[in-house]
Amino acid sequence: MSNSSSEQDKNTKDQQGFTSQKLNFTLAICAILISAASFYATYLQASAAEKQVKAMTLPLIQYDTGNLDDITKLPIIEFSLENAGVGPALIKSVNFSYQGETFDFIQGFFKACCSEEYKIFVKKMPQLMKQDLNLSLGGMIQESVVNKIIPAQEEVKFYRLYKGEFSNELWSKLNDERRKLKVSICYCSLLDNCYITEKNGVVEPVVTCPVEN
Repeated sequence: MSNSSSEQDKNTKDQQGFTSQKLNFTLAICAILISAASFYATYLQASAAEKQVKAMTLPLIQYDTGNLDDITKLPIIEFSLENAGVGPALIKSVNFSYQGETFDFIQGFFKACCSEEYKIFVKKMPQLMKQDLNLSLGGMIQESVVNKIIPAQEEVKFYRLYKGEFSNELWSKLNDERRKLKVSICYCSLLDNCYITEKNGVVEPVVTCPVEN
């Protein structure tokens, strides 16, 4: 009886020890799973917040051209960039393409599409300057957009050519050819997320600007 009782006590202690070890192991596994779940939930929350901030600062640059001033109703050939997005855009580069040729400046387009007319206009510039650059005589206004911030829902008219006696030839030729001009704009948001727009409403994310063609 003594030996049997001793063996039972030993088995009971072994079972208690095994149960205790199993319980501790189970608790440890549960703690790890809870920590992993908590980490994953935090990651999802942070990712969602990042996407929300990105969406709230997303710019959308669009190119446009026209031949009539909206306010004065005067015949003016305009080339413009508009930020149709919800966040500011920092313009990094603008490329102009015409009939397979690409230019860094819009003057390259003028020389390609309207060489003779552009030469005549340039020759008349000194005379126009003597008239204090009177825009009604056919003056032009140009503004650089590279490294410029365009706020959301705002527009920058980077080139305007007024119709007049000094610009009639160039104005008419540009009016015929301006729709053939393609413009590629690379720009970045305030979060340094960069994009390129080649067609209005079509945006492609890029790693950085400028993008090599």
